[in-house]
Amino acid sequence: MGQQKPADDSRELPSTTDFGIFYPIGYLVVAFPKQEDAQRVQQDLMTGGYEEADCELYTCKEVIAKAESNLEESRGGFLSRLSWSDKAIRIHLDAAEDGATFLLIYAPGDTDSERAMNVIRRGPFEFAHLYRRFTIEELQ
Repeated sequence: MGQQKPADDSRELPSTTDFGIFYPIGYLVVAFPKQEDAQRVQQDLMTGGYEEADCELYTCKEVIAKAESNLEESRGGFLSRLSWSDKAIRIHLDAAEDGATFLLIYAPGDTDSERAMNVIRRGPFEFAHLYRRFTIEELQ
C-alpha cells in the first residue's frame, strides 16, 4: 500500500459549508469500524483509478477535532440547526468517538457514487453519507 499521510490533527477537511457546518458537496463521507477496512477500500479505489486526494483517509482523532470545532462554531446558529447537516456531523462525531476511521471520497455524479459504493460494500462500514447540493443521502 502507498505511504499514508501522518495521523495528526493539522490536516483540514474540505471547507465547503452549509450555514457554517461541514458540507462537502459531491463527496461521500464513509465511516468504517476498523482502520484496516478503510485502508483496504482506499487502496481498492486507488487501484481503480482514484487519486489519493480523491479518497482521503481521516482518523477518528482528526474527525473528532474537526466535528467538535464545527459544532461549536455553529452553536446557536438557527439555520444550521434547521438542516440535516448538523445531525450528520453529530453522527460523524459519535462514530469517531467509537473509533471509526473515515474516507472522504470524491463522487460528484450518480455513476461515481455507485462505483465507489460497489467497492465500499465489499466489507463492513458503518454509514455512507452522500452530500448533494441540497440533501445528504444515506447510502446502503
